[in-house]
Amino acid sequence: MKIGRILATLETGLGSAVKLSPAVESVTLTLSQRTRASGARHFWREHLRRIQFANPTLPIEVNYPREPCAPKLEIKFSSAAVQSFSLAGMRSEEIYKQFITKAAAN
Repeated sequence: MKIGRILATLETGLGSAVKLSPAVESVTLTLSQRTRASGARHFWREHLRRIQFANPTLPIEVNYPREPCAPKLEIKFSSAAVQSFSLAGMRSEEIYKQFITKAAAN
């Protein structure tokens, strides 16, 4: 029954039905252990996991350094372009909307 709940959580909500463009090669989230980035942490726990479930071949890396740094998200495309944006002060839904906008732009 626990597996059913986990699958139901992954298959519903923001990011569950998002099939990203094949031009998106990888996604990297950098999130420091020592900063207060609750929106970025929530995005990581909730939305990024759903996006990964919907796009199983997409490499998603989460860097979790000990030294303080601003949270950021990088999207790498097959054209060697990299879209990077800061997540400081953003809510998880705002991060999700900006991620989808940038990932769909290329």
